[in-house]
Amino acid sequence: MRIADDFGLGRRHDKVILSLLEAGRLDSTSVMVNEGIDPSDIDRLRELREAGVQVGLHLNLTQAFPKQGPVWPLATLMGVRLPDGVAASLDRQVNEFVALFGSLPDYYDGHQHCHSFPAISPLVTRLPYGPQTWVRVPLPATWAGRWTNLRAGGAKVLAIMAFAARARKVFARAGLRMNVDFSGFLRLDDPTKVRLWLPRLLSAAGPDCLMMLHPGDATDLMQCSGHAPESRAAETEILMESAKA
Repeated sequence: MRIADDFGLGRRHDKVILSLLEAGRLDSTSVMVNEGIDPSDIDRLRELREAGVQVGLHLNLTQAFPKQGPVWPLATLMGVRLPDGVAASLDRQVNEFVALFGSLPDYYDGHQHCHSFPAISPLVTRLPYGPQTWVRVPLPATWAGRWTNLRAGGAKVLAIMAFAARARKVFARAGLRMNVDFSGFLRLDDPTKVRLWLPRLLSAAGPDCLMMLHPGDATDLMQCSGHAPESRAAETEILMESAKA
């Protein structure tokens, strides 16, 4: 399964993701709910969902949007004690997703993998789940996959995988459904590395592997800290050239 993160980040990114979904280059996207999303793009995404595309909620605690609630530094969210307001923010985002799409998300994941952090993963288990709702775990299933993703994504991947391994146990105890395999770690601040490694990761992904992707438009005014705009454009080009296995 190929999943595009960050739908809702910017209008040009959104249109790129929709085009990739409509072209069959993606299977799914997860939405950062906010008031800025074009209603016509929501309509397109609803139609795609009715046709079988999965739409998830990209839980966001770090990316600021106009007229949205508070956000926090990543280091603060990784700590043992969370600031007031985190649980309320997660609940608010679920409610906003339901208001936009008329039902619960098909799955939950997190911007910057925040849903896997030690103090946040228990909060994720308390969110509402339908019979088919699942939660993403950013952990490759095999040591070979972990090594490849570490080479592709750099040293930060070690910390993310460690958080994910712990979070997987928390989610399992809560009886939540999860993805079997995972891939897609990249040095998103370096477009050259993205062009080198993304085709390799796509080629190596098996049928049970969830591929995390970040396609978009380099000219969009909204970008994420640590993500080079050209990296999103590179992912878009590679996906348009790469048919799904």
